[in-house]
This record gives sequence, C-alpha cells and structure tokens, in this order.
Amino acid sequence: MFLLPHLGTIIWTIIIFGVVVLIMGKYAWKPLLKAISERERYIDVSLRKASHAQELLKNLKAKQDEVLKKVRFEKGEMLKEGALQRDKLIAEAKDKARTEADRIIAEAHEKIKKEREAALVDMRNQITTLSIEIATKVVSADMKDKKRHQEMVKKLIDDIELN
Repeated sequence: MFLLPHLGTIIWTIIIFGVVVLIMGKYAWKPLLKAISERERYIDVSLRKASHAQELLKNLKAKQDEVLKKVRFEKGEMLKEGALQRDKLIAEAKDKARTEADRIIAEAHEKIKKEREAALVDMRNQITTLSIEIATKVVSADMKDKKRHQEMVKKLIDDIELN
C-alpha cells in the first residue's frame, strides 16, 4: 500500500540534489545574496534619507508657521497704523474745513456789516437830501394859504414814496 521508492533512486536523488546545491551555491546563491545585500543597503540608505527629509520638512513647517505668525502680526500692525493715519487725516481735514468755514463766515459777517453801514450812510445821505429839497420847496412856497400848503406837503410825500 505504501509505495517505497527503490534504494538506488534515493541515492541518485541525494547525489543529484547535492550537485544542484553545489552548483547553485557557487553560481547562483552568491549573486543572489549579493543582490539581496545591496538591496538591503539601498533600502537602509533610502530610509535614512526619508527620515532626514521628514525632519527637514518638520523644521520647514515650524519655520513656515513662525513666518506666518510674524506676517500676520505685521499685517495687523500695518492695519492698525493705516487706521490711525486715516483717522488722523480725517481729523486734520475736519479741522481745516472748520477753520476755513469759520474764516469764510467771519469774512461774510464783516462784508455784511460794511455793506449795512454803507447802506445806512447812503440812506442818511438820501434822507438829508430829500429833507433839504422838501424844506426848500416848503420855504419857497407861499405860506399864507393853508390849503395850498397841505396840498404841497401831500404832493411831496407822494413824490418821496415814488422814489
């Protein structure tokens, strides 16, 4: 039931296996082991380089974060400074406008005052002239007739109202 191989077959199998192992050891295993060793060294070097690159990335990330914080801080400072300058310019413009408005108003008041005084002087001159003209006409008219005197005054008043 069990099939047992023949003793000669076993011996020849062992001999052939030994020859194959010797040939493989001399020609195949050394190059295979050398290739595997080189591959292991390459993988180790690659892992070290990757680890070094990862540390560099961490350092760069930290530096980037520092730079971003600094830039954000400077941005905030610039915005604050810009707002202060804007407020200062607005305040200066308001002060200049107020000063200019006050100066214009003062000049207008002076001009109005001078024109009023000139108008009053002109009006006094006209009143004086009219009074003299009326007095001259009244004196030159005949004073004996009261009715005629009233008509003349009425006529002079009408003339004055028309002027």
